[in-house]
Amino acid sequence: RIFTIDPTTAKDLDDALHVKILDGNKVEIGVHIADVSYFVKPDSDVDKEALYRATTVYLVDRTIPMLPRPLCEIACSLNENVDRLAFSCIWTMNMDGTMLSEGGDGHVWYGRTVIRSCARLDYSTAQNIIEEKVAPPSSYGDHGDMDEDLWPLSRRPTGGHSVTDVASDVRVMHKIAQARRKLRFQNGAFALHGIKLAFRLGPAGQPEVCSPYPIRDSNRLVEEYMLLANYLVAQRLLTHAGGIALIRRHAEPSDEGLEEVAAASEAEGLDIDVTNSTTLQESLSRLEAECNDPMILQTITALLTTPMKNAEYIAAGCVPEEEWRHFALNIPYYTHFTSPIRRYADVQVHRILLATIEGKVSKYYLSENDIHAAAKHCNERNMSSKKAQERADRVFLAIYLKKRPMMSEIATVTSMGKESFTVLVLSTGVTQKVNIPRDHPLVKFQHFAGERRIHLVPLAGHACDWTSMNIVMFAKIVVSCHCTEAGPIDVLVKIVGPYCGD
Repeated sequence: RIFTIDPTTAKDLDDALHVKILDGNKVEIGVHIADVSYFVKPDSDVDKEALYRATTVYLVDRTIPMLPRPLCEIACSLNENVDRLAFSCIWTMNMDGTMLSEGGDGHVWYGRTVIRSCARLDYSTAQNIIEEKVAPPSSYGDHGDMDEDLWPLSRRPTGGHSVTDVASDVRVMHKIAQARRKLRFQNGAFALHGIKLAFRLGPAGQPEVCSPYPIRDSNRLVEEYMLLANYLVAQRLLTHAGGIALIRRHAEPSDEGLEEVAAASEAEGLDIDVTNSTTLQESLSRLEAECNDPMILQTITALLTTPMKNAEYIAAGCVPEEEWRHFALNIPYYTHFTSPIRRYADVQVHRILLATIEGKVSKYYLSENDIHAAAKHCNERNMSSKKAQERADRVFLAIYLKKRPMMSEIATVTSMGKESFTVLVLSTGVTQKVNIPRDHPLVKFQHFAGERRIHLVPLAGHACDWTSMNIVMFAKIVVSCHCTEAGPIDVLVKIVGPYCGD
């Protein structure tokens, strides 16, 4: 039984999963990825355009695909109840999340396959299955009276597979993913998840609903198997393709930036050890358990993202081995194998992987330098795409605020200057600078450099509910969020007053 789990509106289904329970408390896991490289031949016109674009760009109101839509949404997409070409990574592991052989790939199979997905699940449906809101383990039968909202009819199994069996598979994979995730973090991996806004647009394309995108166990389930498949493929490339292996490294963050966050946190009585990824994750886990102020935790998480460097693609042979490491995952190597419909690097990884299987590495059509140059181009395009997506989110949030300003939101101070300071608006994850003389001409301010403090006093005649306020690092204040009235459209944050608790 193979099935997909994706966002509700997804049209380009890159990946599918299967699980098979074996004897001895073991399972077979399959990650099946759309075989884009079968359709996109090296140096073809489509290949050249795909390399030029390098990535699909996801904006609020549109998607700019890397590949032609007939490939993205039909031929390559792992749609349900139709045969599709895939590149599969299948391995055996223990139910406790451990691998049978962490040091080798003897229990891993890589190869081209033809698959037929039996169900097109979305994250909401998978979450309902995990929480046993639908098709609980104790139930049997065809579930014909099942709530359509909990498991839509269009997302139920086809091809003779039952709701009970698919639900059981999802819960088994969730159990193993939870164990695997726990092991990863115990071994020094860490994750800094900020708020990602999701919009619902009206008929005219204007944002009508804006809310944080939820990250739930169903998202984490898929993430764990994608991470593991990417790691196993990287291992295969390095052991069988050598220098032409296209891998993804994540360099260590700026020591100075991390130490600044640690010092600011220490001033608040919060100890963060930024020596390495392991100590950082241990510190964050300890703070989650000990700190009873989720607003401060969210602020620290946001601050820690600033000194982090961007992960990047490289050709292994063009970079010393000690620089292959992935800092955030705390593993010696990693790659991207699981999203070839939307990332060109994954297409190249598929081609190199196929060369290792067919024994044609020595005849590969690109050199180390060629692959490294393509990797550099992908890095640049990925960064441009990220900036475009972030700017689009800001613009649509600003448009949303134009009709629906947020008049009372809690924010925390994340940095300070002489006549300005930056705040993190906790409900939206937006970081914005507040320029006091420009944005608040009726507020008198005094900067105390030695104390890292700005003292605010409203001028006489300025109607407000507060008489004075101190702006210091991590200070909580109440702000309002608006759309700028002139100049580039953006979010404007204004001071409402001090935060006085619940």
